[in-house]
Amino acid sequence: MRRLQLLAVTVGLFLTAPLAAGQATPHTPPVGSAERTAILTTLRTHPDMRFTFRNLRVWNDGARAIAYAEGDNGVIGGFKIILTRDGVAAWTVVWGEGDGGSNSCAVGARHYRWAVDLIASYHAQPDVLFPGITAQTGELEQMAKDEPEADCVGDLEGGPA
Repeated sequence: MRRLQLLAVTVGLFLTAPLAAGQATPHTPPVGSAERTAILTTLRTHPDMRFTFRNLRVWNDGARAIAYAEGDNGVIGGFKIILTRDGVAAWTVVWGEGDGGSNSCAVGARHYRWAVDLIASYHAQPDVLFPGITAQTGELEQMAKDEPEADCVGDLEGGPA
């Protein structure tokens, strides 16, 4: 009887735990690779735009993928962007924060929480794909409670509706 209970618990844990997508950590697409070129094509609004990346990480979850890019483009300044791709479809920017502009701590907290939840839905650890996102989210949530109207984040793109 005890073995049967142990087996049932083990099977239950296996079925409820998210399965890894075949990789232990996100990867950085090499310069000149088709994957990196596709991401750059999505990010470029002008063919001559150059990017300096501090982070460029991709996590594959079966046929779909999520990417995090952070850097500077020389035109609009610093940026943090999340892109997604389903199957062979093109990459799509679904979330972003850029230099300039301002939004309240409450808006920023919702924006960052949405990104944490999105990354987790791809069976990735949010901080491994997007370094420091959970701490930043927690700080924004606390600041939203303390000073909800204070401006805490820059221009926001995508994210929660």
